[in-house]
Amino acid sequence: MKEMHSIETQQLGAQLSGSMSLNSQMSKEDEEMSRTALSAFRPKEEEIEKKKMEIRERVQAQLGRVEEETKRFDP
Repeated sequence: MKEMHSIETQQLGAQLSGSMSLNSQMSKEDEEMSRTALSAFRPKEEEIEKKKMEIRERVQAQLGRVEEETKRFDP
């Protein structure tokens, strides 16, 4: 009976070890996919930030012009 229990324990240990190895491999693949996604995402994010700054500058310039016009009409 002890031998049977020992064999089952060894089999379970081997299965767990295989699962852990598979999880480790999946984790490496997931990590690589994340890295790839981030490297594709960063340039897009930088482009969006650049456009936001350009728009902000244009809005500020327009507000400045509106303020000047308002001062001209306001006695």
